[in-house]
Amino acid sequence: MGSTSDTLQISTSGITANIATDYVSSGGITGHYQMIKLAYGVDGVATMVNSSFPLPVTVGGGLTATVSGFTGTIKVEGGGSTPVTVSGTVAVTGLTASPVYVATHTGSRVEITGGIPLSKTTDSISVHGPGGITYIYAHLVDNKGASLSYTNGALNVNISGATISATIPSTVTVVGLSGATAVAVTVGNTVGINDTNILTGMTNIYGQVVGLRTDFTALGVGRPTAFKTGRKSMTSSAVVQMDSAGYTCTAGINIKALSTNTDFVYIGNTSGLLGSSFGHALDPGENVFLDIQNTDKIYSISNTGTQVITFIAS
Repeated sequence: MGSTSDTLQISTSGITANIATDYVSSGGITGHYQMIKLAYGVDGVATMVNSSFPLPVTVGGGLTATVSGFTGTIKVEGGGSTPVTVSGTVAVTGLTASPVYVATHTGSRVEITGGIPLSKTTDSISVHGPGGITYIYAHLVDNKGASLSYTNGALNVNISGATISATIPSTVTVVGLSGATAVAVTVGNTVGINDTNILTGMTNIYGQVVGLRTDFTALGVGRPTAFKTGRKSMTSSAVVQMDSAGYTCTAGINIKALSTNTDFVYIGNTSGLLGSSFGHALDPGENVFLDIQNTDKIYSISNTGTQVITFIAS
């Protein structure tokens, strides 16, 4: 009876060697099947088959196979850059509690072409990002291929019939579409200007306007906002101040001698006014306009008797 051990011992010419076999006794076949290590290569070259150098297999004429029991990554690659063509019905089933992940090498991509009828009652497709995250990364571009972002070519979106609640930062930029109608903006609160050049320019302009108004007022160009009237009696014995309380004028003062006066009235600018030596004479009913800033600068005296003048200053 022959050996039933998986290892056979063979002796020849004084040399003994052990050969690894698999003893089989089933299906009417009894015998040893030799255990063989595989190698491949062209004539004169042998590459041992291992995990780093798997046995190359060429499949022709189609293949129907079931691949199961793998816990690692299974790679399906075509020759060179040619993709592997899969035809017929393809079913991809993930684990009960997690989806099937499809990953590509850097620079590669996954494309799904053709048409596979889906039923809305029984079928669904979910797309997850790397590592199963619930979002995917997308690169947005415009119609010319330029990248879009919140800082470079904002994404144009048409919104109709929506109510939006938003927290607006202190600085807001409103931009309309190029060549389109300007964006209409209504502001219901205080608007601040945070631009040093604009604020400085506005301050300088305000200062110039104030200075120009002062200059106009000094020149009598400003429009008066009020006026003052008065009446003064005088005799020939003493010079009197026309309006001791004073009034600052913008336009000037108009002085008139009453038509009922009986003699000249002399107008001057000093309390030392002595008759016709220093004054401007007004006949009864005559008037004179003085372009002067205050009514307290004017003095008067009559030639004879008691005479009266009236004034209006603005």
